[in-house]
Formats: sequence, C-alpha cells, structure tokens
Amino acid sequence: MPIQTPTPQFQALPRNTLAEQVTEQLEDFIVSQHLQAGDRLPSERELAKQFGVSRTVVREAVRALQARSMVEVSSGSGTVVRDVSTQSVSKSFSMLLRQGRPHVDYGLVSEVRRLLEVEMSGLAAARRTADDLEKLQEIVHTMDEMQRDRESFARIDVEFHVAVAAATHNNLFVVMLESLADIMLEVRLTGYETPGAATHAIDYHTRIYEAVRDQDVEAARRVMSEHLDMSEHIFREGLARQQSAE
Repeated sequence: MPIQTPTPQFQALPRNTLAEQVTEQLEDFIVSQHLQAGDRLPSERELAKQFGVSRTVVREAVRALQARSMVEVSSGSGTVVRDVSTQSVSKSFSMLLRQGRPHVDYGLVSEVRRLLEVEMSGLAAARRTADDLEKLQEIVHTMDEMQRDRESFARIDVEFHVAVAAATHNNLFVVMLESLADIMLEVRLTGYETPGAATHAIDYHTRIYEAVRDQDVEAARRVMSEHLDMSEHIFREGLARQQSAE
C-alpha cells in the first residue's frame, strides 16, 4: 500500500507566477525527499493552498510532471510518484535529437557513444564477473544464429552493448546506453543491408568479449573503438543505399 508522504511546506507564489515554477518546486520535492514509486503527493486542494495559486495552475504543473514521466494520476490513488524507466528517457533523447530536424543527427549520437562505450569496455574488462561473461558469450552465440533475421539481429546487437555496460557494475552506464537504445536500433537496421555488416558485428563482438574475458583493459578499449569506426562506416553506407533507393 502506498505510503502517505508528509505534507511539505512549499513557498507561496505570487499570482503572476507560471505553472512551470510550481512544477519545478514539486520536482525538487520529489528528488530531495527521495520519494519512491507509489508514494503519494498531497491533494490538488492542499497543493493549491500551499502554493497560493489556483487549482488550475496545480493541474497544469501535475500534467507537466506526467509528461516527464515523474508522476501518474488515478481516480483512486490521486497523484503518485512513478518509476522512471529507461524507455521514457530514451523517448526524451529521441525527441531532443530530432527537434527541428527531419531525422536524428547521428553524428551527435556517434560522438556520445564513442565517449561512453570505449571507457565502458575498459571498465567491463576490469570488473566483469563470471555471470557477465556468461551473458556476453550467450549473446555472441545468439547473434551468429540470428544473422539472417534483420530485426532480431539488430536487437541482439544492441543487447550486447547494454550487457557490456552492465558488466561495468555502474548502473549509470546502463541507463545512459539504454536511453540511446531506440536510436542505436535504427542505426543497426539501416546498416544491416550493407554487405558484410552482420559478419563484422559478430567478429567485433567476439573480440570485445574475449578482451573482457581476459581482463585486457586496453584491448577492450581498442577493439570497441575499432568497432564503432566500422559501425559508423557501415551505417553511412546503408543510409546512402536507402536514399538512392527512394
């Protein structure tokens, strides 16, 4: 059963304050009080009284928090904190990268992935456990079996990179990489038809797995860097093929 959180003491706001300021105070309250999924916020009436604003302003603020996937509203439970998923973060990343553009700027994604994944691979080599190695090896074997299925191969390819992130035992790497998962999947699907794409992916993933297995930090970093170079080349070629076919 959700725990009723203590009534917070918010600062009263002037009449001309925008709903965004109410949103910011509520967001700060959720974070600073370490509220968990299922914890209930004060009622709409209580919040309006605390802030010194109309209930309409409070509703706008709550809707903004809903849009950020921080809370959900139900008739039986009121406004409760929700669990922030990597899926919601992924959607936010995709929207940000598409803003004002017809397509994602993959150059930006490539820069971020290079900074993340090269370092991540070295940490995975230094910190991996037997369970991590088993997971990585299983994925490499599955990739070999799925290389003729475009959708399945692309998804298992992304799963390998997330498994390397998990092997660092730093959950922030997993969250950041999973937040790019949808975009990474698009990259894989676009490059799939490029001759040799699947073979290259399996080869590099095998070599990354072996470096992580052997706890060879420098080799893991080097091979991941080479893999990202090749992946970008394959993606660009696949994109050119798509555009020429349109």
